[in-house]
Amino acid sequence: MDLDRRTVLKLPLMAAFGGLVLSACAPTPSSNGLATVRWGVTALNGNWDPIVTGATGATITMTPVYESFLLRGADGSLSPALAEGYAYEPAGDAVTFTLKPGLTFHDGSAVDAAAAVAFIQRAQSQEGSALAGSYRNIVGVEALDEQRFRLALGQPDHQIPYLLSNRAGLLTKPVAAGDEAAQLNATLPVGAGPFQVVELVPEDRIVLERFDGYWNAAEIHVDRIEISGGNEDAMLVSGLRTSVFDFASISNLRIDEAEQAGLDVIEDLATNWVTSFVSLNLNQAPFDDPAVVEAVRYAIDRDAFVQNLTAGHGVAVHQPFPPGHITFVDELEQEFTYDADRARDLLADAGYADGDIQITIYPFTGGEVAAEILQAQLGEIGIAATIQVDANWGAGYFGKTYAIATYGYVGRDSHVQALTEHFDTGGVLNLSSPYTSQPFQDALAIVRATPLDDPAYGERLRAAAAAGYRNGSTIALYSSPNTWAKQPTISDSTETIEGRLGWTGVEVTPEG
Repeated sequence: MDLDRRTVLKLPLMAAFGGLVLSACAPTPSSNGLATVRWGVTALNGNWDPIVTGATGATITMTPVYESFLLRGADGSLSPALAEGYAYEPAGDAVTFTLKPGLTFHDGSAVDAAAAVAFIQRAQSQEGSALAGSYRNIVGVEALDEQRFRLALGQPDHQIPYLLSNRAGLLTKPVAAGDEAAQLNATLPVGAGPFQVVELVPEDRIVLERFDGYWNAAEIHVDRIEISGGNEDAMLVSGLRTSVFDFASISNLRIDEAEQAGLDVIEDLATNWVTSFVSLNLNQAPFDDPAVVEAVRYAIDRDAFVQNLTAGHGVAVHQPFPPGHITFVDELEQEFTYDADRARDLLADAGYADGDIQITIYPFTGGEVAAEILQAQLGEIGIAATIQVDANWGAGYFGKTYAIATYGYVGRDSHVQALTEHFDTGGVLNLSSPYTSQPFQDALAIVRATPLDDPAYGERLRAAAAAGYRNGSTIALYSSPNTWAKQPTISDSTETIEGRLGWTGVEVTPEG
């Protein structure tokens, strides 16, 4: 697709696009007379506003509620969703999107250009926005008429259609800052997705029912989704075995158990994955010393994380992408390989003796085991680390107050967005923000200005990825598949993509 030319998406829509796609069979009514999917998770989203949540993993439970402007397939192709098309101006520094006519949000208000403008402006300006960094290159947005809105760009940027194809483009109803935005985030999410919220008990459950006004409602065959949180990972497989759940988000540690129980397991590192990493804050001691950062890079034995946290289903990586991803740089896997002796020598040469460096590791919720492995490995090179579990972890991490933390992410809508989130000023995953490096900025400008169908696109993208990693503060540990287990009454998935699990074409089928 040449994004330098006018592009209007009139592609045929397959029921398989963008999500979990199952064979067409008659739905099985549940006890309430509806075709219902009972979905078990360990924890519900803490935030239901796509602008607020910095976790792309949360997108998987938000996409039933919200719809994006475009949809992206596993092969990178784009198809219409709320928008029917887009057109770049010749210089590549502005793009106009055209919305489908007659669409509404769940509350009946119009999905129009004014709503799109309000959403983008709120994403840019709302305090605590997790999308502000992703939208930095959008310098102006205006409604041209009821259906068309125009984005002015700070520099040519052919990634914008991708940016609006998943989490960054999950359109919410217009809300004012303050109480309205807080209500949408915590208790009453309102979008234009295939399901509307009929009940939300924070940290416990959310109940969704089919929205007849959805643009592709004819392909939504599930009537009701009940997502239950607060489940221990060890109990989810037994919940599937006893038919408490039909569908569950499980960890890699439960894959073998689920398969032995005769359940269907959805696991594909190539299309839907999570990469775990260590974030360093280069603005705080001791990581304001490049020698300490380099020593930490050499101190990490990634195989220990793979074996202990993924039961061997993951793969060690030195970058935020799994092998085979278009942004994966082969030569980075040969840099900073585990070498504890070299790490100790680096610290000694910089004047540090054993125990001189003392740090506190802040693990994300449920990440204590990863922090313990990291603690032990840093101890081997003479860095004394304690672990502090913080109930308000998000405020510390996204507020950039920690010196070191563990975290993970499940990709981003656009390849450039994945890089800016880790390595750019304002990047939600850049614990060192506003720090960024000039080599990364130079490479970033080149890849943004490159149309996606340019033969040089992949090479330029990987050059930006390498510059970001070598000069940044993200130290990748391993990639592992996002994994779900399900009853055989839900037939096989044919497609998922990173950070998205769609429900187009899904049907619940009779047992037996």
